[in-house]
Amino acid sequence: MGVLGITPFLQKTCPQVFKTLPDRLKSLRGKTVVIDGTLVTQRLHFAPMPHPHRHIIGWYRILTELRDSDVRAICVFDGTQRNAAKAREVERRRESRKIDAARGSIEITRLHRLQKLMRLLPYYRSLPSTDRQRVSDALSIRSAHRSFDAHVSGSTLLTPTPCPPSPCARVTSHPDLAFPPPRPSYFPHNGVTVHDLQEGLDFVVASSQPSRSEPHYMPPPAHLDNAALTNDQVGPCDIFDDPHADIFSTLPFVYWNAAVQPTPVTPYPLPDSIELFQSELSTLYSEYNQCINQLTSMPSSFEGPGIPQCENGDVTPGDNPDILDARVEYAMSRQQLQMTLDEGHIWNLLSGLSYDTPPPETESALLTLAERSTVISRSYQRRSNSPTSQTYEECKELLRAMGVPCLESSGPFEAEALACALVTHGHADYVVSEDTDVLIYEAPMLRGITTRESPIVVVHGETVRETLALDRASYVDFALLLGTDFSQRIKNVGPNRALKFIRQHGSIERVVQLESRYPPRMPVADYLAQVGVARFVFQNLPPLPDVGLLHQTEGDSNAVSEIIQRYRLHRMLPGAWDAQSALAGNYFGDDPSVW
Repeated sequence: MGVLGITPFLQKTCPQVFKTLPDRLKSLRGKTVVIDGTLVTQRLHFAPMPHPHRHIIGWYRILTELRDSDVRAICVFDGTQRNAAKAREVERRRESRKIDAARGSIEITRLHRLQKLMRLLPYYRSLPSTDRQRVSDALSIRSAHRSFDAHVSGSTLLTPTPCPPSPCARVTSHPDLAFPPPRPSYFPHNGVTVHDLQEGLDFVVASSQPSRSEPHYMPPPAHLDNAALTNDQVGPCDIFDDPHADIFSTLPFVYWNAAVQPTPVTPYPLPDSIELFQSELSTLYSEYNQCINQLTSMPSSFEGPGIPQCENGDVTPGDNPDILDARVEYAMSRQQLQMTLDEGHIWNLLSGLSYDTPPPETESALLTLAERSTVISRSYQRRSNSPTSQTYEECKELLRAMGVPCLESSGPFEAEALACALVTHGHADYVVSEDTDVLIYEAPMLRGITTRESPIVVVHGETVRETLALDRASYVDFALLLGTDFSQRIKNVGPNRALKFIRQHGSIERVVQLESRYPPRMPVADYLAQVGVARFVFQNLPPLPDVGLLHQTEGDSNAVSEIIQRYRLHRMLPGAWDAQSALAGNYFGDDPSVW
């Protein structure tokens, strides 16, 4: 995770600390870099590329760029021992994997529903106008019937409000294709309409931090059970420094040329009667309504950062109007909320209008929505399969074959701490990482090595500290107030307020004592004990390894070629193997001359 929110804060407050290298690694000719191998491997593993050994492809390209730029490399990985001070962060990552699994299940269900609807829509277009009207009326009656059931069960009735424009609404912008006002929809558990989803989406965009809690309404897959999660299965949340970053806006450099398309629809036969068609369409509509119902079946209280709680730990929804919105965000991601809105517009179109034929924009909007659902469902599928110890060993094998020394951190220290120690003691010049913990160790950091189309960014941790006008101790406390893997963030204390408090009071102890309006989320004594451990982590570097282990060699081209062929990557990395060597000798082990 790194230091929570420090990157956008620095970009806004002191952007001059970020220096770009337009020529990327060529600007560092003759230098030595230490690469955080654990983090880079995770980024490559979670890249949007279907090849099972995309991590090998990514590492080969990174190392080739380093070699071509005359930059030497050392690679460090996390050791097998975990820092006890990071137990809370490890639990958060385990929790995050469960949320990803639940959201992935939601998206797969949506994708299947959209694919079936795409199959049925042409049949709907071919129906006579009287039959189309009959189907639309049936959907409308079904919606009204659900509303009546919810009403008699005692749920709160919500006043329908027109939805703001969405991508689907923009598609059907022709004056004759305007959407009708949304129909009332009353569900159990206090009800959620499409308008409520829009409010939840607005809350997510404006929120300072997303909720992180275990989804009680949907169990995770068996392979993600707590007992099955081991230390060498690090969650995808490790690869994101900014918790608000859109995971679909910035992708690693390992490209896949094929355009993303929805998973092929199973060629079921089309319904042979209007009754069967009406039944299938109504079933899909019920599934969509059930998707919204899942949002309302969240427990009335749950623990999560940013959620106000009573002294006994219970959430108080009546005291805070954002609680429902927070539950909506918790149940779905921001992208999924928007897609739920867009799907609702499509269903409104089918159930509320009586065109001679459905407008062609409906199919276009449905196809676009299915493509987006495909991208997101594939992403969640990748994120639910964390890199294993075998993944890391395969990367280390390639690194060693290409002459790069590989080290592992020992004891409670992590890879970025060992990398910073090597730079601090003069054995390397830069740390290659995305983990902003490096800045708190005051080492120079290179960011963006996995994104070939963008320049590399250099940030010097010491320059950051001097720009913020903090001494070493205050700088560490400033980072701990923001929240790190080792210290919990104080609610409503963001970067600006944290910097103000540290400048005024000098230490976290004084902040807790004098700023009583901003108490820690845990008992003060426990929080200060946590801060003490976190300070030790950032104020002490691990011991250095044997200097003889740090020298890069020429590597073994035959070993590299063998690895590339073993994983069937020779077509994707045509320069990485020796075709003459591969085809030399007697492949079949026979003697053709005897024939």
